[in-house]
Amino acid sequence: MTSKTLSRRQALTFIAGAVLTERTFSQSAWPDHTVKFIVPAGAGTGIDVIARLLADQLSRQLGQPFVVENVTGAAGIVGTERALRAPPDGYTYLVGFNQIMSINPHLYAKLPYDPVRGVAPVSLVAKGGGYVLIAGPTAPFNTFDEFIRYARAHPGELAYGSSGTGSIAHLGMELLKQRAGIDLLHVPYRTGSDVTNDLISGRIHVRLETVNSAVPLVRGGRIKALAVSTASRKRLLPDVPTFSEQLPGFSEIAGWNAVWAPANTPAAIVERMARELAAALRDPKVIQRISDLGTEAQASTPAELAQLTEKDFALWGNLIKQQGIKSIE
Repeated sequence: MTSKTLSRRQALTFIAGAVLTERTFSQSAWPDHTVKFIVPAGAGTGIDVIARLLADQLSRQLGQPFVVENVTGAAGIVGTERALRAPPDGYTYLVGFNQIMSINPHLYAKLPYDPVRGVAPVSLVAKGGGYVLIAGPTAPFNTFDEFIRYARAHPGELAYGSSGTGSIAHLGMELLKQRAGIDLLHVPYRTGSDVTNDLISGRIHVRLETVNSAVPLVRGGRIKALAVSTASRKRLLPDVPTFSEQLPGFSEIAGWNAVWAPANTPAAIVERMARELAAALRDPKVIQRISDLGTEAQASTPAELAQLTEKDFALWGNLIKQQGIKSIE
């Protein structure tokens, strides 16, 4: 072995060691400056409130600013693209909802992000409180069982509303149609309030509504609550049955929120962020505030979030294909 060869190898070893030391140092020192949460929804929405709660808590835990940036548009696609195209250095995260990873890929012919290879799952942060199937005051049925029997006896005569094609309120009703063997007419609206107004006036017959939004209407006698989409009955609506009580094996319909990083973000930083989020989600004030939104604080490991996304991806993908729901160009 020549001295020249030895010198070159020593140099390469030094360079490799320096790179490793720099990488290890940067990860162990993380975060050493501001961390950004990109929310693909407007200020004041449920996911925005959750992101700001977590940002405040993480700032206290880690001693660095965590800031929230709202980037709206195209069912969360614009904000998702912005977050996932950021440098994978552990300083930009997407705080979003299940639709962007498990539904949009099946609804849109082209997406500017890859929901599998373009992301690094970090942690679940909240599971939704589910939905209530509600009916207008003049609907010709008063219970979930009566609704199913009426719909089977009058195929195509009942209409349901949603706030748009591809929304959970739309796909959830399509899943109900499929599992119950009924035929309903879908009427898409621009806003959820328009759907509810037409439900109360009798222009449409049923819709899926979030639990928190449905409860005041039920208690005020303005609508009928037929069933809840969660695995068990809701504390706020103890007398309202679940879908699965009438339709055994029915899948739970509940939204969820999570944090993702751009692909190739160092695993050590992803795992650290997941642990910090879990700690933040154990704080009693955070738990209560998220509960006030009608959701449940819930953390996960990166692997568990990947598994949940894969499960939802398959559920909604199969439904969209089987029901012939057309993709959006």
